[in-house]
Amino acid sequence: MSLNNSRFKQSGISLPVTLFIITIMSLIAVAVNQLNQTSSQSYGQNILSTRAFYASESGVQLRASDVLDAMPCVCGGSADVEYDFTVLGLSQCNAATTCTSFIANGDTICTIISIGRCDNSNVERSVEVRLK
Repeated sequence: MSLNNSRFKQSGISLPVTLFIITIMSLIAVAVNQLNQTSSQSYGQNILSTRAFYASESGVQLRASDVLDAMPCVCGGSADVEYDFTVLGLSQCNAATTCTSFIANGDTICTIISIGRCDNSNVERSVEVRLK
């Protein structure tokens, strides 16, 4: 009985190809995971930024309603007023407002600046309004 020796002398290229494919697939999986993580962090920052903007805008509106009660506009007894919000969309947010006034062409102009912050984060947005 004669054995065919050519059958036992195969080079076996499937093992290196398999290792190469597994390595490439692992690199792709790591890259997709990092992209997903970066995307979720960006989404979270965007939400905080939007909430801080609306807190700032709400602070300006609240302060403007106080300032416009007196004609001509007067900043009131306190130049700095802080509002803490408890409504669902702005919970754990606050707005620090400042008001300054000056006279231009005989009219009193009030400038209200509001800085909104949420969740004790580094995100803050400001809105500035001038009232006559």
